[in-house]
Amino acid sequence: MLHWLIPGFGVGLELLVLLRGVRARLLGAYQFFYTYIASSAVGSIALAGIFAVADDTERYHQWYWAIQLITLVTGYGILLEIFNHVLAPYPGAAKFARFAGIGSFAAIFCFALVAPLVMPHWSRGTLIEFERDLRCVQALFICVLLAVISYYGVGIGKNIKGMALGYGLYILTSLISLAVRAYAGPSFDAVWNVVQPLSFDTSLLIWVVALWSYCPNPAPDSSIHLGEDYEALVAKTKSAMGTIRAYIGKAAGA
Repeated sequence: MLHWLIPGFGVGLELLVLLRGVRARLLGAYQFFYTYIASSAVGSIALAGIFAVADDTERYHQWYWAIQLITLVTGYGILLEIFNHVLAPYPGAAKFARFAGIGSFAAIFCFALVAPLVMPHWSRGTLIEFERDLRCVQALFICVLLAVISYYGVGIGKNIKGMALGYGLYILTSLISLAVRAYAGPSFDAVWNVVQPLSFDTSLLIWVVALWSYCPNPAPDSSIHLGEDYEALVAKTKSAMGTIRAYIGKAAGA
């Protein structure tokens, strides 16, 4: 009963987040975020329908991992959304974050397409390891964002703060659950089936509160020199690359 009650409550929260997004006119401001919520809601409803109609646990797990992969990929849109809004006043840093996010997204998407061809007999354990690796990359993005915000004292609004808190909490819980599942094996599945949806429901509750109305980021502090630091870093990197190329050219001509 609990196995279905928690995900069902989550679907209700997802629909509430989407409804508030429409009512508060937030969909245009946070397109990537609401794309993730919409894909997750559609996937959850589809899984419930598959199990209700087919009553086939094996088929359910097959579709579960397919839908989970889609939400994993669209989840990177949330990270890109957060970076875009936090770094909007700093074009250089925002451009770098955007390319890093899109590059990671493209690499993961390509791997998702190629992996089934290279490894057609994926086991559930392999899929769990794959999800764990993707969550690690997402956690790294969140940590980099928090480090930038903390170091420069960048101000963020209630919407983005709740977005980052909710998704960060879900990633952290997922990583811990995936790590325990890797060591405990199938015996952990009973706990897994409760912890995973419960942690996501918690994140959804945070998003319902944080995105109830539009709260943009505060105006950037003129004393923050993130843009200048980024340009200085780019200049140093170009100088270092030029030195390396010159050294390689001399070594090749020797």
